[in-house]
Amino acid sequence: MLLIPGPVEVPKSVKEASTLVINHRSDKFREIVKNLERLMNEHFSSTRVALLTGSGTLAVEAMVYSLVKRGEKVVTFPYGEFGNRLLDSLKRRGANVVSYEKPLGQGFTLEEIKEALDNNKDATAVALVHNETSTGIAFRNMEDITHVVKSRGLKLLVDSVSGFAAYKLLVNEWKIDAVATGSQKALASVPGLGFVALSQEGVNELVKDEVPAYLDISLYLKFQDKFETPFTPAVGVFNATLRAAELMKMEGIENRWRRHEACARFVRNITNYLGFSLFGNESNFSNTVVAAEPPIKDLRSKLKEFKIEISPGIGELKEKIVRFGLLGIVDDRAVGKLAKALGTIFNSEIPFTPPPECKLPEFLAKEIDWD
Repeated sequence: MLLIPGPVEVPKSVKEASTLVINHRSDKFREIVKNLERLMNEHFSSTRVALLTGSGTLAVEAMVYSLVKRGEKVVTFPYGEFGNRLLDSLKRRGANVVSYEKPLGQGFTLEEIKEALDNNKDATAVALVHNETSTGIAFRNMEDITHVVKSRGLKLLVDSVSGFAAYKLLVNEWKIDAVATGSQKALASVPGLGFVALSQEGVNELVKDEVPAYLDISLYLKFQDKFETPFTPAVGVFNATLRAAELMKMEGIENRWRRHEACARFVRNITNYLGFSLFGNESNFSNTVVAAEPPIKDLRSKLKEFKIEISPGIGELKEKIVRFGLLGIVDDRAVGKLAKALGTIFNSEIPFTPPPECKLPEFLAKEIDWD
């Protein structure tokens, strides 16, 4: 059982759909492209979604290169490994970057963001990571942050690779310029597809000069206008992700938001009860990753005896913390199995049960076996 920050366990029908191999210039594949962008626009509440063969990092870099000009002043707020990677992408793009950083395990308040923007009135854009899987911390108040940024007339670029579909996120209504994510996270598809969702304002701001072709979102959208891709795509991944998008529509994205939050809260409760030292607090806990210092050093190997795989920390946290990934179709059965294993390892009776909101609908529960 994979309980890591990605890739995630996927529904049986998604896995089966990933085996498709067809001509990417065929009518059948054009239908896949057409329907995938249509559904992803619904899920993002966006105007357009660029469909990119590659990782979430590709999506983030395509967003940066296609919406930030060389020399443009961008304010960013790293609070973990992926915030630092976003910072690096902005620097590689040649942006004039002002970076406000936090120690690992801490997040930013709305007031701190307001103060940073007030001190950089000549900035034209803000770029940030929505959900930081390296530390189990997130911007839970994205709507408020978006209002602060947009009220100052700035562009907003959001790396939501591990946040999309686990939190409320409305691109058009909140007037976010661009959001990047990947297929192998809360969408619960196989790895290999990146997305950049755009509001109309974001579409209008696309940069075409000095953008490598593979990162040029305007080129992808031009081909998607005729339901094609500019380069040979991972056709099986497209087909699998279309199925994953269909399943998310059937579940209801609001229900998926609630399920992620409920399952994460349950895992925080049991780990806190067992003496783990949790990263974050109620204002910034992640819905997709619980990060904590465990009471014992060999927890990952002990959980493997129960056929449960979790992740270590990243970078300087590698030997200090463990990370429980709770993305995709993780449900009450999965976290219940984790709770039982932890109770056995720590010789403790767990006095909590998964909340009803953590359950999958019956049609989707049949698509995954956690045994």
